[in-house]
Amino acid sequence: MPITLFNITNFRNLSAVSLSAVSPGCNIIHGMNGSGKTSMLEAIHTLGLGRSFRSSATRELIRQQTDKFTLFAQVLRNKTHHNTTIGIERTELGALRWRVDEKEVSAAADVVSILPMRIINSHSHDLIELGPNFRRKFLDWGLFYQFDDFLPCFKRFEMSLKQRNTLLREKKFAKTCFDGLYERELDSWTEVLAKQAAELTQFRRQYVKLLLPFLMNAIEMLSVIPQAQIKYDPGWDEDRSYATILADNAREDCQMGYTQYGPHRADLEILINAVPAKHFLSRGQQKLLVCAMVLAQGALLSAERGNQVIYLVDDLPSELDQISRQKLIALLMAQQTQVFMTAIEKEMVDSHIQQTSTLPIKMFHVKHGEIVAK
Repeated sequence: MPITLFNITNFRNLSAVSLSAVSPGCNIIHGMNGSGKTSMLEAIHTLGLGRSFRSSATRELIRQQTDKFTLFAQVLRNKTHHNTTIGIERTELGALRWRVDEKEVSAAADVVSILPMRIINSHSHDLIELGPNFRRKFLDWGLFYQFDDFLPCFKRFEMSLKQRNTLLREKKFAKTCFDGLYERELDSWTEVLAKQAAELTQFRRQYVKLLLPFLMNAIEMLSVIPQAQIKYDPGWDEDRSYATILADNAREDCQMGYTQYGPHRADLEILINAVPAKHFLSRGQQKLLVCAMVLAQGALLSAERGNQVIYLVDDLPSELDQISRQKLIALLMAQQTQVFMTAIEKEMVDSHIQQTSTLPIKMFHVKHGEIVAK
């Protein structure tokens, strides 16, 4: 569901910007460093997800000497072919207001579900290099759009985990871990947690199984990445049931003050020749592998649900040679979806796109926070 119109007011160094006649295909945003290219992608990302991919500090997003930013977009719904409007306003105090079709919306999921969106930038390799939390978020992003029942399941698990951890912390600081009443209460929450963990783990396993063929295809198309092995680690030793793990570790959990094992410790292991990918691949290869993973998610979502992901690509040429850039752009264009891509020199990506795609291309030149369509 492509964006057809996008307005920005007082976001970063962008005072009043209007993008009309946005291409449903590829939109190249070019200009010198510091001109506002990345801020443009950041604004789109903030509209779709309610948060920046660069900073968690609201004040940094609001233009200096102003007290709020506003973002507005018109989106063409794929299934109904009707336009939907989305607006977001955030004040320097952090208050967030969302509107869909001019009606206020309180649940973020109601807005986020409209615009599946993925960012590819210089930090994308964090998915491979950093901790399991990044890879859990990768899985759960896909699950949110793939299965309608996933979010309620995830919230139930989070709630039961929070309740059990609260109980564990209370007893830790009370210096007395076990008595009859406490054991019964802990057993009750342990039983609930084990049930919710089983449901969440089933969702994640199912998603990994669906994703793998698309991921292997993407890796093959890029061809410069060695074949990867993807394994889902549920967060506990599968030789024993999760309920047994919780029971056996109850006393130690109490001493620690939190639940040590479970889906909140899960990981998506990415291996090359049985070695973690971060120890095997160069930075450029890591970026390509992450791109393959992200694009595989989009291909799966399109095939299974008929929804298109909007891709935000910041500084694509960074750390990639010419052949890798061309293969990646070809894979990106094969998605037949909307892309917003930044570059210092438009020719660096335009020539690759012209060679690999018939999608319409729109150029936007950014200079000192002002954007001019070409």
